[in-house]
Amino acid sequence: MNRLHHLQETLPKNLQDCATNNNIEFVILDYNSSDGLENWMRNNFHSFSSKVNYYKTSEPSYYNRSHSRNMAFRLASGDIVCNLDADNYSGKGFAEYIEDVFKHNQSIFVVPQDENLSDTFGKICMTKTDFMQIRGYDEAIKGYGFEDNDIKNRLLNLGRTQIGFKQKEFLEAISHSEEERIKNEFTYNHLYALFVEKINHQKTKIIFIYKDLTYESAIIADSIYTQFENQDYFVKSLEVLNRYFIVEKTIEKGISNANLIKNAHLIEKKEILISVINFYSQLTNKLRFMDNFHNKRIIVNTESFGNGIVIKNFNNAKPIILA
Repeated sequence: MNRLHHLQETLPKNLQDCATNNNIEFVILDYNSSDGLENWMRNNFHSFSSKVNYYKTSEPSYYNRSHSRNMAFRLASGDIVCNLDADNYSGKGFAEYIEDVFKHNQSIFVVPQDENLSDTFGKICMTKTDFMQIRGYDEAIKGYGFEDNDIKNRLLNLGRTQIGFKQKEFLEAISHSEEERIKNEFTYNHLYALFVEKINHQKTKIIFIYKDLTYESAIIADSIYTQFENQDYFVKSLEVLNRYFIVEKTIEKGISNANLIKNAHLIEKKEILISVINFYSQLTNKLRFMDNFHNKRIIVNTESFGNGIVIKNFNNAKPIILA
């Protein structure tokens, strides 16, 4: 959503790098963008090859990674699907590499070998059959973080083998700010004020007040200073990603009141606010990821996934209903 400035750079280059491959399709999903994406696609569509299919949905109010990826994967016509974010370059030879790897083994999925490369961490390829079998990305995971970890883990539970690639040319992406990562999401747009209350050296309470005067809060603990039972792989001291966790049963939601913030401090600096939103999103998503992990889930989204109405290549007369 609203990544036209990235797509203007990556799509022409990706088409150029895949020019000789006739077995590739680029699914461009316009997730109700308001930055001129539709006009740019319409004005330049004639210059793109037949490898490009443009889909638009006008339903979402905010960006949802799991849902948008599920829509795009469901719309893809190929036997192998690969997530390529708008800021990602495919890399010359990547399509041929993926074709060759899957030609020799269908019981795999392919991901970057270095998990610390956040801008390309979500570049995941799998068979369309496997994607449909596990019912896609978990739409209970909202906001930024852990949707990629989760789908990888469920593919492993399905019995698939993880194949890692490390070619530099396959790991190029446009760098961007943390604000750009979350600026189209619900919390960032709906937030009225953010407060932080220090409970002790171990625990801190984060309080989100939204524009409709509802709130969400949770107590965050630091595993370096906290001893608790059943400490496991996902909460290890001195590992930044796994160091912090939400204390069990402390997430609260309701109507805000003065008592809620009487001992809390208002966060006014924008960069800190963005950091806390990002941080909290990852911690809440980690709860769902850990639940799927411990219960060895393969299938999620049991009722529906990637649902919505889309228009293909500006043909308003024939909407596609994903149900």
